[in-house]
Amino acid sequence: MTAQDALRKIGKLRRINTDNGAMPAESETASRLQKTLMKRYAIKAHDIPDASPPTVSRLSWIYWRELLEEFSLSLNHFGHRGSAEVGNNRKVYIRLDKSQWWSEERCRGAWKTTARGSSVESLRKYLKEHAPKSYSLLRR
Repeated sequence: MTAQDALRKIGKLRRINTDNGAMPAESETASRLQKTLMKRYAIKAHDIPDASPPTVSRLSWIYWRELLEEFSLSLNHFGHRGSAEVGNNRKVYIRLDKSQWWSEERCRGAWKTTARGSSVESLRKYLKEHAPKSYSLLRR
């Protein structure tokens, strides 16, 4: 690996953070890898160019699907757009390429946007308040 390769990898590792949907452990690991590469190749922080926006999606559907499965919801997706039904009168829509989501609720026959967010964690917070509760009848 050359210093140029290390610079490129450090730039990509900087994109892995909780704001972009990575789990805290993934973000921490990416940070440690950055520091290790910088130390090994004697790269200073001011030597690293600002990361250009990624041309491919920031997240994969795996993060969103696992989140929705926590609340017993199923994700339908095609390309960079997805949706899930939250009860009978509410839907959540997801834009993978922008890491954004919004919720719409049926109100008098029309759909009205009720909430918006820009991360997996913000959707988790929303679903904790609005997702239907599932109860097990088999508990003892």
